[in-house]
Amino acid sequence: MTQIFEGLKLMVVGMSIVYVFLVLLMVSIIISSKIFKVSEQSPVSVGPGTRKDDSSELITVISSAITAYRAKKLK
Repeated sequence: MTQIFEGLKLMVVGMSIVYVFLVLLMVSIIISSKIFKVSEQSPVSVGPGTRKDDSSELITVISSAITAYRAKKLK
């Protein structure tokens, strides 16, 4: 009967240690997030010299690359 109580005592001590460790870990994460706060960056504006609609060219290049890869793989 004493072994059961010793086992329960050991279980409570172990669970308490884990709980305290998790609380300390949570507190350290919260503190570090406040210390190293990430500033929100403003969105980057697209300049007038850049092209916005080059998706058709990109699709053509990707399609030809896939076709060349498949043709090379079948040989």
